[in-house]
Amino acid sequence: MPAMTGIGHLSSAFLLKSKFKETPIWILLIGAEVVELLWVLLNLNPFGFSPALEFMKIEIPFLYIGDMKLLSQQYSHSLFGGVAIGIVFFFLLKFFEKNWTLNYLPIALIVSGHWCLDFLVHDHDLQIFPLTGSMKVGPLYSFDLAAPELGISATIPLLGFSIQACFSLLCVYVFLRNFRFTNPGRKKVFLIGIVVLNLFALPIFIKGCMTFLIKSENWMAFMVLADMVFSGVLLFYLSKTSISNTA
Repeated sequence: MPAMTGIGHLSSAFLLKSKFKETPIWILLIGAEVVELLWVLLNLNPFGFSPALEFMKIEIPFLYIGDMKLLSQQYSHSLFGGVAIGIVFFFLLKFFEKNWTLNYLPIALIVSGHWCLDFLVHDHDLQIFPLTGSMKVGPLYSFDLAAPELGISATIPLLGFSIQACFSLLCVYVFLRNFRFTNPGRKKVFLIGIVVLNLFALPIFIKGCMTFLIKSENWMAFMVLADMVFSGVLLFYLSKTSISNTA
């Protein structure tokens, strides 16, 4: 599966916030990871579907992100599945707050963009349609001629991390050019937070760093959830306390 971690996807919220300033940052942050939230739910399978609607397999001992294989993810990580999730997310927002004048375009871009970002580094496991057995696509490029189905993060994990980090910093750079700081000294705090979150994602790309922590598929799903929540809450806090005009 090797994919982007929380900070990689969440950073796209800042890129879109720069263009769609009227859209609250918290909506964009949730939209960036709503696909992953569904993935976690379906993989934990709390409703006991048999077989599970989506499932993965991790190698034990777990060494790095390349030991995580998404065997079924047609609902959460298909291109048109993401479009459907974006539509549902938009109408849920409208239902709970009818007075909002939300624009659908940023919601569509942030949710569907999740699939596009994954395509940069994923293995051959992304689908176009949310149907069992439908055609899979990827990777964008493989450095392993013996296993062309493996993506960048599986074959050269540090390159996968670098792509994620560069994208994250680019998004933040565009964001900072479009918003004014309430306190100039807080710019450093904001940037340090972004760098720390990127470094926080690094261990899963280094073989052996998380072997002690990942012991099962459920543990992996919970780790992905914890990464999303922690990174999302911190990014929201940093944006709201450091920068003016971020609704």
